[in-house]
Amino acid sequence: MSENKTYYFDEATCSFVEVKKSRKRFYVQLAIAGAFAVVLASVVTWGLDTVVKTPEELALLDENQALQRQLRSVNKRIDTVSDELEKLQDMDQEFYRTLLNAEETPEDVLQAGVGGSNPYPEFNRFSTSTSTILSRTASKIDQLERQILLQNESYRELTSLAEAHEVQLAEMPAILPVNGHITSGYGSRFHPVLKIRRQHPGLDFHASVGTPVYATGDGVIEDATTGAGLGRYVKIEHATAGYVTVYGHLSRHAPGLRKGKAVKRGDLIGYSGNTGLSEAPHLHYEVRDLQGNSMNPLYFLAPSMTPAAYEKLLKEAESTTLLFD
Repeated sequence: MSENKTYYFDEATCSFVEVKKSRKRFYVQLAIAGAFAVVLASVVTWGLDTVVKTPEELALLDENQALQRQLRSVNKRIDTVSDELEKLQDMDQEFYRTLLNAEETPEDVLQAGVGGSNPYPEFNRFSTSTSTILSRTASKIDQLERQILLQNESYRELTSLAEAHEVQLAEMPAILPVNGHITSGYGSRFHPVLKIRRQHPGLDFHASVGTPVYATGDGVIEDATTGAGLGRYVKIEHATAGYVTVYGHLSRHAPGLRKGKAVKRGDLIGYSGNTGLSEAPHLHYEVRDLQGNSMNPLYFLAPSMTPAAYEKLLKEAESTTLLFD
């Protein structure tokens, strides 16, 4: 078969002249055709990869979408738990700390936020949607952990305060030390033995010799001995509450009572008598602070009595005429 030839019309000679093929031009055309074929193949391949997925790629895509849905669900649950923790923090601040007279937790500590503009750079290699949801989830989990740690620490502090408060309440000298009427109140009185007017630092209760006398609050025996003015007496230290109670003019101490012994409110500590500077059988009862300053015992009896009973006790203390010490 004869090869195809190409001619062009030469106007100068008014004849057709055969076009002689250049080898260089041939190679250039061949290179252009090859390049075009490569580009076309690449475009087709890219298009097929974009549109047509292999089973493995489809499975991975489905798995990724399922994980994102799960993470969004987890985020919602974290938000719910975080809201409940904030309610506990509010109760902590507004109720428990007020009740136990504790300092409030600073607001900047309560926020427990995550610092930095991008605290999770390791997620940057993923797609924008994946990186965003992973960063958001990690941030919420970190904040939740800090909230839990903060609340645990707060509860430990409040538990310690509550235990101390419970001890303090148990130590308060809040009951009557003896079954008897008040014969002399707290304040300036004329002493029947010394025949001078001076401060009466406690309450006197009428009680015949041998009447049981009880500790008015939990504490430790500071002294159980005999002195010149109070005769046979007992001192109880209520260290946590910050008070000392004194029981004077006893006829005898309770068996086994000794310095350093712990006693509970209502424990028997002795029996009333007429020892020391006393004119008649009675119990002299005092409440002092830890520095030795006397306080009116009536103020401590109100919580353990009905309003009517306390009002009656006040009238007894104010209208007493029998002075025994």
